[in-house]
Amino acid sequence: MNNQSGITLIGAIFVLVIVSLLGQYLVNIASVQQRTTVLALQSARAYQTANAGIEWGISRIINNGGSCVTNTILSPNINNFTVTVSCQLLGSYSEDTITQNVYQITAKSEFSSYGNPDYISRTMQTTIHD
Repeated sequence: MNNQSGITLIGAIFVLVIVSLLGQYLVNIASVQQRTTVLALQSARAYQTANAGIEWGISRIINNGGSCVTNTILSPNINNFTVTVSCQLLGSYSEDTITQNVYQITAKSEFSSYGNPDYISRTMQTTIHD
């Protein structure tokens, strides 16, 4: 007589546990990969909206005769991003009896609010003269 009749049941349970853990791991990896892709896309959008804010600030300085807007929130929001553009007059210099003003433009693009898992923020800065 053979007294090992329950050994196959233990082996089957062991295999089922290993397969279920492997399945859970694969689902977790797929979820993390999808989230990483979404955050990378949002990061690229934040960069482009901050760049749009810089371009808007440059346009305001060039087209308004050198007037510098101190702090402006662009409206309407671009793709649910809030873009804040600020400008600071750094100083002026003279060249061939022409006085040039030097400005620093900062654009900050934010998606969501700080502390949320989907929060994205990009800040760009440039220096120009009129």
